[in-house]
Amino acid sequence: MQVSTVPRSTPVALSLALAAAGPVAIGAILAMRFQTASPLVMVPAITFGVVGVTSPALYIATAVSGDAPTLAQMARSLRVSLGAFGIALAGLILPAAFLSLSSIENMTTVGVATVALAGAAILALVRLAVELGREKPTTSLLRLFVFGAWTIATIGIAARLWWSFALEVVS
Repeated sequence: MQVSTVPRSTPVALSLALAAAGPVAIGAILAMRFQTASPLVMVPAITFGVVGVTSPALYIATAVSGDAPTLAQMARSLRVSLGAFGIALAGLILPAAFLSLSSIENMTTVGVATVALAGAAILALVRLAVELGREKPTTSLLRLFVFGAWTIATIGIAARLWWSFALEVVS
């Protein structure tokens, strides 16, 4: 007799697929509501563009601080946190679609999409911090400062791009 167990975590490929599909789904909600196709491209572009542009800065800043994980550890931590983003966003897509498409006001759709993306992003940032701490448990105060500054900058860049895009779609 063979006994199998339920895996403790979602397979990496599935969680990364959800990370890729989630922003497209949020874009589809906006596209349906505002009758334009640009959100299908812009939501994933903002999501992954910001991650792609700011991630090297996190690695470089931690390396300069003298407390950096290896490049492989950083890549693994980013992969795991993107997977967490995908899983969280997958759970928020249907409620976001319901609330957005049944609302009377257009700004409700933007607000719901914003909350879904921001909630998943915050969970991903927490997961990234946990993973980086797991890779190098003796984290210095400087490394925490670097991660905090990077987080604030990344959220600021994403928020600015998102808000500019959202105002353009609504108008």
